[in-house]
Amino acid sequence: MAARSLWRWAVLVLVLAVIAWAPLGCAASGGSASGGGGSESATAPPAPAEAASSVGDEIPPGREIAEGGGGPATYTFREIWRRALPPAREWREGAYLTSAVGDMVNDDGVPSTWRLTFIDKPDADTVLLMDIDAWGKVTEVKEVTGGGVSSFVGEYSKPIPYDVIDSDDAVARGKDYLASRYDLAKTKDPRIALNHSEIDATGPYWSYSLFYTPSAEYVLARMDALTGEVVAPESP
Repeated sequence: MAARSLWRWAVLVLVLAVIAWAPLGCAASGGSASGGGGSESATAPPAPAEAASSVGDEIPPGREIAEGGGGPATYTFREIWRRALPPAREWREGAYLTSAVGDMVNDDGVPSTWRLTFIDKPDADTVLLMDIDAWGKVTEVKEVTGGGVSSFVGEYSKPIPYDVIDSDDAVARGKDYLASRYDLAKTKDPRIALNHSEIDATGPYWSYSLFYTPSAEYVLARMDALTGEVVAPESP
């Protein structure tokens, strides 16, 4: 009889212990879930805000030109500029393009390489020079400081507007202009440049030039970079 009473007492104690422990366990469990939720909230990506435009998106897209045989595509100037602006803005937050030059440009407006010049203010003390190949790869970046800056900065080093005509259009217009005055079969070394005039800071202008072998000189077609209109004599 005593053993049976002792057994009942043990069972009662155990039940009371379970009842007393259950709220604490539930609370602990709830705290753990809440803590887990907090942890997930901290590590999860924040709710997306209204996205600002990406650097370079303000420049109209250029052309992608597929190479024969399935090779990598090449790009016209505006697409190259779109790719160059983000690293330029990493260099200096307010960086802007002041000129672009390309050698051995083809009829699609794609040179073998572009040299782009960036500064971040009119009285810049540092210049960024960026070389980009026809496939959009940055091949070299240089900073110019000290006395060398004066070769790139002046009244003419204004920002190039985003809405300039693309290089393929500039080449087509420049080539047509020069073809009406010269035998293109006697020319070589096609070049293209985009800048403001170093003489009077007007522009911007696209300049398309060819070396004319009979006179051993470069002949030039200069066009308004916003309208494409030829605005200057063919000779530099």
